[in-house]
Amino acid sequence: MIRAMSILTIAGLASTSFGQNYILRLEGGPQEIDTTTGSVTFTIDVIGDAEAGLGTHMLWGSLALESSGSSLIQNISWVHADWSEYNIDGGYAGNGVYNHIEFGQWETTNWTPRVGSELGERIGSFQISLAQGDDVSGMLDFNLLATSSFGLSTIDIDTGASYYSSPESLVFEGFSIQLVPAPGSALVLMGSILLCTKRRR
Repeated sequence: MIRAMSILTIAGLASTSFGQNYILRLEGGPQEIDTTTGSVTFTIDVIGDAEAGLGTHMLWGSLALESSGSSLIQNISWVHADWSEYNIDGGYAGNGVYNHIEFGQWETTNWTPRVGSELGERIGSFQISLAQGDDVSGMLDFNLLATSSFGLSTIDIDTGASYYSSPESLVFEGFSIQLVPAPGSALVLMGSILLCTKRRR
């Protein structure tokens, strides 16, 4: 697939834009999670977007995912959006890392982009399961990664022109979740802070 894309670019049928013009971002997950009462499963969406003039719909792309707090992550699964007809799912690698994913739709004669593939819409979703953590606190970070020469291609429904991101033109926007400690841990932490304050006085 990548070889075919390179040929199209060389032939002048596709254009590559430089500057940070394409975005793959994570959004929609919870802002805060408490794992003290048991395991938790939540969803984070992957959104594809591009600046004005670089198409109207998403065509192809690829990505991977990494996260901090890997010891707390039990599993990650991927669910592609309904519009994506071509899908490669590398699966969960463990340690908070999700392998190479590809997505896209087939461009044929008299073809129109599928509903839901408009720029700014969802590419798919990660479903993430966390194990119970009785004394867990801090930030849990999720970041998207590049896995090929381009991460997102777009097409203009009016002109038929297609565009491809380059490593220099693609921005990845991650997502962070605050892990809430157990009430007992919070009280111990507050007590330690007060004790230190008294000692300084």
